[in-house]
Amino acid sequence: MKIFVVFSFFLFPLFVFSQGLHFYREDLTFEIKNGFFIVDGIYNFCNNGEKEIQQVLFYPFPADRLYGAVDSIYALDMLTGTQAEMINKTGKGFFFKIGLLPYGTGKYQISYRQRLLKNKAEYILLTTQKWGLPFETAFYKLITPADVRITSMSYNPDSTKQKGDRTIYYWSKKNFMPEKNMIFYFDR
Repeated sequence: MKIFVVFSFFLFPLFVFSQGLHFYREDLTFEIKNGFFIVDGIYNFCNNGEKEIQQVLFYPFPADRLYGAVDSIYALDMLTGTQAEMINKTGKGFFFKIGLLPYGTGKYQISYRQRLLKNKAEYILLTTQKWGLPFETAFYKLITPADVRITSMSYNPDSTKQKGDRTIYYWSKKNFMPEKNMIFYFDR
């Protein structure tokens, strides 16, 4: 008798996903503040199949000698209002469970904070390619305080606003298949 164990990974799948699972949208707010990079996002999934999906996904963290530890990890199933079950956390990311009813949708809020050891911050986008489909829509926002000046970024923002002592950068993407991670270089 053969036993098959299949794990699929959030933004970094190693095996074929459950038929019908689609990661179609993300809305993210990034903030560089007090020596940390803070990520707070809403991740949208849908089940295009007739069977319920119960799956373990992996959420990766950027790894670089310029980044410190990740803390303050939070994962919420926004449709049920309950904490998503986190199975394991490593320095490279964490595993969590999602569930979607047949032809249903799922919405998860995930946030974390990562210590910045130098003047670089990063959010992993490239693993979206492993899903095989682009985001239908993606919205990103970066907030920086007055003492942080962005010197370079991997994607040019669509707009920028000054709000009090903060600068806010905005990106809006349609049919978006990332070709690079979201990377910010800055001066303090």
